[in-house]
Amino acid sequence: MTLINNQLKRVAIIILIVFGSVQLKAQLMNHYWSQSYNSMSSLLSGAVVAGDAGSAAIYYNPANITEIEEGGNISLAASFFTLSNYYIRDAMGKDKNLNSTNFYVQPQFFSISVNSPFNNWSFAIATFNRVREQLTLGYSESFKINYDDSGVAKDRLTTQYNYKNYYTDDWISLGGAYTLSDNWHLGISINFSFSTIDYNTLNMAEVHPLTADTIIGDGVTSTLLAENVYSEKIKFTNSRMIIKLGTVYESGPWRLGLNVSLPAINILTSGKRALRTYKEVYAIETPEGIVLSDYFISDAQKAESIQATYKLPFSIAIGAFYNLGNNKRIYSTIEYFAGIQPYKMIDATVNSDITTDIIYDQLENKDWLSYAYGAVPVVNVAIGYRWQIKPRVLFLMGLRTDFNNIKDYDYGDMEKYETLTSSSMNIYHATGGVQFHYKKHQLIAGTQMSFGRQKNIEQMANFGEDYQPDYNNNMPLLGVRENVADIYYFSLSIFLGATLNFESKKQLPKE
Repeated sequence: MTLINNQLKRVAIIILIVFGSVQLKAQLMNHYWSQSYNSMSSLLSGAVVAGDAGSAAIYYNPANITEIEEGGNISLAASFFTLSNYYIRDAMGKDKNLNSTNFYVQPQFFSISVNSPFNNWSFAIATFNRVREQLTLGYSESFKINYDDSGVAKDRLTTQYNYKNYYTDDWISLGGAYTLSDNWHLGISINFSFSTIDYNTLNMAEVHPLTADTIIGDGVTSTLLAENVYSEKIKFTNSRMIIKLGTVYESGPWRLGLNVSLPAINILTSGKRALRTYKEVYAIETPEGIVLSDYFISDAQKAESIQATYKLPFSIAIGAFYNLGNNKRIYSTIEYFAGIQPYKMIDATVNSDITTDIIYDQLENKDWLSYAYGAVPVVNVAIGYRWQIKPRVLFLMGLRTDFNNIKDYDYGDMEKYETLTSSSMNIYHATGGVQFHYKKHQLIAGTQMSFGRQKNIEQMANFGEDYQPDYNNNMPLLGVRENVADIYYFSLSIFLGATLNFESKKQLPKE
């Protein structure tokens, strides 16, 4: 195995270093329809902009808050458990896979709604989790290698890959709806979002000799021959406000709904931290006697030194449902999410003391610690079906798309910035379950299955049987990375919910 490199080539490659190594990065934060809210809405897969969202109307279309029954309602929906799995085939080389299985229980939705003493008004308050994911991946390996043509393994390569992505977005919502007539309603909700991103990753490889040649006193010490390290960490909590405006109109068997979500207004960002390190160190020579060059780039900032924000776009949703007769109803919703122009998710202070003067002068983007983000326009579609199989029992089911919002995204003038994106798979959801009416109350149980796949992404590293350092690329000790890795995603959620009504008469399913 031979090493081919020189100092001038190294300096040229430094220009490419600003992109870091390709890694699996943030997932569900790049989707808008990952979850549904409140058990009944979840069973219909969120196709409820026109109605039957129950207490989740405050999110899907605040005009439907007028559907509240007489009296007060308390609604609680909890994901009894969620089991999710990411499987990345050939991520670290042929038959060297990454796998992450997460199991968690989380409260999902809680709301209180009342008919107001003011004429024609209804109000609701809710708290829920819009999306949550905690993905962790890990890999380590150690094997013998040789750097010459003798065929004798003289050194050992040790590798480590660690990844963590925690993203959550919790909402507190206040909403009201006004009845213009029996057929026409208007609504508004004010939503406060608290989203946290906690992301860090480490990808490294080291070469040590199998036989030490450094002697200290009476002991023998191994020498580090080569080291490649890439690490980064991003963490912040973003507080923002989202206003939703809605209307619904009913005519005969049809009911139509429209919901507009205005772009998020940033209020406050706290807990800001950012770190990024790139290092290559060599104490070896090629058979031709060429010495590999070392370099090191690192910066870490927090608090006032950086600005951070995560934007949500303008969206408009149109929905309809139609009464088929025979106690059956079909639902549909389509929602358009506008694109987001490239912006700095992390806007760090430009710092020249992150490496040597020579390397710093060669960097095309000296804004080393800033991260870019943006989104393409997305259109998602959901359909739902309801069948009243008994006077007090409803069967509900639905399907919906969940398209990735960074697939084929063009960063334009910000293409030289580091990003937190790489996976661009689409996810699809199928839901189903039953709603029981007991006296004045509703009990709901159901499940959601989600799946996605993305093929031919670049490997994180290639430590296969034919391992070769890639000295035509950055992080050469990670091997010759190819676009052969595949990502598979599967998630299963089982949830329970209840709506308690405090009006004197019993509430039966509406026809």
